[in-house]
Amino acid sequence: MTVEHRGSTTVVLLPEGSRVADVLVRMKLLADAHIVIRGKTPVPLNAEVMDGERLKVLRVASGG
Repeated sequence: MTVEHRGSTTVVLLPEGSRVADVLVRMKLLADAHIVIRGKTPVPLNAEVMDGERLKVLRVASGG
């Protein structure tokens, strides 16, 4: 699959049955600090990812 993050595009290879959380682990990104988008829709960490799809990872910032 192809993952866009911080203006770069990376090809991530994972075994069948992998989840969004596995993508973040492979990219060494913290799940608590990122949202993964499929198309225009945020996807949960437990959603299965498919070979050939395109995901976008956005960093989340919060504070007061």
